[in-house]
Amino acid sequence: MNKNPRQGGASCQKCKKDFLIDDTDAMFYEQIAVPLPTFCPECRLVRRLTFRNDRALYKRACEMCVKDVISVYRPNGLLLGGQAQKVVCQKCWWSDDFNATKYGKEYDFSKPFFEQYKELMNEVPFVANFIVDESRMVNSPFNNMVLDLRNCYMLFNSDYDEDCSYSCEIEKSLNCVDTNLVDKSEMSYECVNIQNCYRAFYSVDCESSSDILFCRDCNGCTDCFGCTNLRKQSYVIFNEPMGNKANYEARLAEMNVTSRNGRDEIKKKVYEIWKNSITKFMHEKQGQDISGDYLYNSKNVHDSWIVHEGWNLRYCQYLVAPDVKDSYDFTQFGGGAELHYEVLQGGNGGSRVRFSWFVPNENHDIDYSMQIMTSHDMFGCVGLRKTEYCILNKQYSREEYETLRAKIIEQMKTMPYKDAEGLEYQYGEFFPTELSPFAYNETTAQEFFPISKDEAEKNNFAWHEREARDYKPTMLAENIPDTPAEIPDTITGEIIECANKGDAIKSCTTAFRVIKDEVGFYKRFNIPLPDKCPNCRHAERMKFRTIPSFRNTKCAYESCGNEIMTAYKEGTKNLYCKEHYLATVV
Repeated sequence: MNKNPRQGGASCQKCKKDFLIDDTDAMFYEQIAVPLPTFCPECRLVRRLTFRNDRALYKRACEMCVKDVISVYRPNGLLLGGQAQKVVCQKCWWSDDFNATKYGKEYDFSKPFFEQYKELMNEVPFVANFIVDESRMVNSPFNNMVLDLRNCYMLFNSDYDEDCSYSCEIEKSLNCVDTNLVDKSEMSYECVNIQNCYRAFYSVDCESSSDILFCRDCNGCTDCFGCTNLRKQSYVIFNEPMGNKANYEARLAEMNVTSRNGRDEIKKKVYEIWKNSITKFMHEKQGQDISGDYLYNSKNVHDSWIVHEGWNLRYCQYLVAPDVKDSYDFTQFGGGAELHYEVLQGGNGGSRVRFSWFVPNENHDIDYSMQIMTSHDMFGCVGLRKTEYCILNKQYSREEYETLRAKIIEQMKTMPYKDAEGLEYQYGEFFPTELSPFAYNETTAQEFFPISKDEAEKNNFAWHEREARDYKPTMLAENIPDTPAEIPDTITGEIIECANKGDAIKSCTTAFRVIKDEVGFYKRFNIPLPDKCPNCRHAERMKFRTIPSFRNTKCAYESCGNEIMTAYKEGTKNLYCKEHYLATVV
């Protein structure tokens, strides 16, 4: 995906900003037979993310077996007429008794496509959550977008973990709590973007290190405290070598880390040091012709964020499962997929999938569909498995399907759907946000692009006011024990007030509980009890992870000045290009 001369530009329907389409983009759109987009890349991403709820979980009943199930769809929902999305548990959805073709509808050419699709969504139950195989989950309640967990609690978009809690995007890890973007690490706490680490605490962007605290960008280090930009160092505090283990431990004993108040003071000092340290303009390894952030072992990948082993991609995110190629605007999963465009949660094989949501497991030739597994030639379908040649869940012969599909595409051009804002949706655009069963502040859109309720209303986004809780905190924030030694045995029975006391932007739950295993972890590693709810803790960690929004700036190395594209925010100091970063940090 080389940067070819620009083909032309367009003005985004939503934000009204101009965006550019180059020759490579145009070739891709032609290859998968779709028109050029009418929304800019960021507005397209926000729209997809308004269909991605990974953290807001609710208890409700399965439509079939009537047993309670943990669901991402709240009981009072947003569908046509204010109806909640119908749901069935995983067991029922995968059973022979569930056959969504019974909801099949004749296509009505007197109405826009998306109006008819809304009606189908109202009728077909969705699978309650995104746990692909519950049989591979052991003692792991209250998780979502996960696979192969053992003794885990409140993990999101994570796989192959054991004894972990309150974390997201963690893979193949053990005994980790309150972490983001963690791979093959153990016994770590409050870390962001660490790989192959052991006993890492309050650390960011570290690799192959052990027994580190408050470290940033350290690789191959052991026994370091408050350090940045170190390689293969030991017994160092605030980048000052202590000489030996005895000196290091004596100095470390002076630090008041086990007190929450003392720890928070150390954080303030450390964060100031981090702000002034050298920062590589992007997180990458073994990449060729790439731009974006968190790109590993990839080639010809641009404007993308968190991609492992990708080829020929643009505007993609969360593709941790490797071997994805020739795709645009593909968000989450991956794994041997190709020719995906404007897709959310797809992969595990599959090809030529367009404008669809939750379509994993060897699907091909899919348009405008949701919750489709191992199927092909679907247009506007919901909840089908191992099926072919369906439109609005009604099955046709191959010839009938191809003829009707072509007619619907033409009708979508002449009779586009218009949303409440007056934006037009012809064939070639992802689902309008109005069709999402989630409110904006329940989704990843709020996490990456946070807005207030007033801003949501101005943009015609739904907003969920958290229901009033009938509980009252039994422990106020100011009374939370300051040290682990002060944590009483009765703490698991307390309703603890969150120190943020209902911050709507952070989706604060106002109060929280702690579980037995969590308390054991804190006491084992001398960690003070948290004073904020899991949502607020997650929001604070997000400050140390970039988001998929990029800008151009210049390398800050004194004699360089080369232009670089980065996901780091305006005001980030000492952003270095790769060449001068490697020359400086050794």
